[in-house]
Amino acid sequence: MPGSVRLRSEFRLVWENTRLKLRVANLLCRLMPQFTLTTLRAAVYRRLGVRVGPRVAFMNTIDITGSGRNPYERLSIGADTIISTGVLFNLEGNVTIGRNVEISQFVHIFTSKHAIGSAERRFSPAFEALPVVIEDGVWVGTGVTILPGVTIGRGSIVSAGSVVNRDVPPNTLVSGVPAVVVKELT
Repeated sequence: MPGSVRLRSEFRLVWENTRLKLRVANLLCRLMPQFTLTTLRAAVYRRLGVRVGPRVAFMNTIDITGSGRNPYERLSIGADTIISTGVLFNLEGNVTIGRNVEISQFVHIFTSKHAIGSAERRFSPAFEALPVVIEDGVWVGTGVTILPGVTIGRGSIVSAGSVVNRDVPPNTLVSGVPAVVVKELT
């Protein structure tokens, strides 16, 4: 009997996390040629529940992870922003993207971190959701990973392949693993 209860619980979790709406949205977006019909993709994601400003361009599909029935509403994208291909949004917490932002291809944005468990099991399934904020005019380079709780300041550039694990001051160029300030921008 306990096995059947666990099995039902597992099936319920699978059903809740299937993200049927996202699968349909991505199917529609995949039917469109890459780098074209970008505002039509924006309309599809807006219909999904993502808060998408005017003139936002999605170059291809996006990946979204996050718990709950509608994690999509935790993503807000400002006007005139470009989201490239292969971008992953982990939406346990909110992701707020400002205006005139460029998110390059294969960027991963995470909003949750796991607690450290005891010596018997270091991984703890408990996690904490922390927001990510990307302010206006930011350029995030290819393959960047942005970790939970980070704010990237207005007018900054994050160099390709960087891992951002702390706040980035406005108008700076950061690079590296972990990302550090390389120079101030004017």
